[in-house]
Amino acid sequence: MIIMRKFVKVIILGFIVLPTICKGQYVSHYIEKDRINVDTLIDKTTGVRFILDKRRIYIKAIDKSGKELWKTNPAVDNNLDEYRVKRPTIVYFAFKTNKFTGNKEVIAISYNNSQFGCLDKKTGHFQFEGQD
Repeated sequence: MIIMRKFVKVIILGFIVLPTICKGQYVSHYIEKDRINVDTLIDKTTGVRFILDKRRIYIKAIDKSGKELWKTNPAVDNNLDEYRVKRPTIVYFAFKTNKFTGNKEVIAISYNNSQFGCLDKKTGHFQFEGQD
């Protein structure tokens, strides 16, 4: 009986003390791995190239003749609040078409802080969709 009481005290103490010692932080699964396969997406209909810069911050659209159509830093241009990291970087970059985009092809992006959304291919306008 005495051993059981000591065991219960240790367990209870563990639940009280450990959370204050181990101030753990949730880490999004996006932080773990960059899931970008290519840094340039090409619209097969228009020939426009959508290029993600090497730092994974800016995206720009270049037409067939080499003219820059738009350039955006979606996080800054849309005043996304700082969330988990000081400067988020893009870890997912791909075309997407589904019922949530009105069956319109857009550029889906996700950040290493788990924020995500879509870019309009014509304007570069970012539509924030949420965060994990």
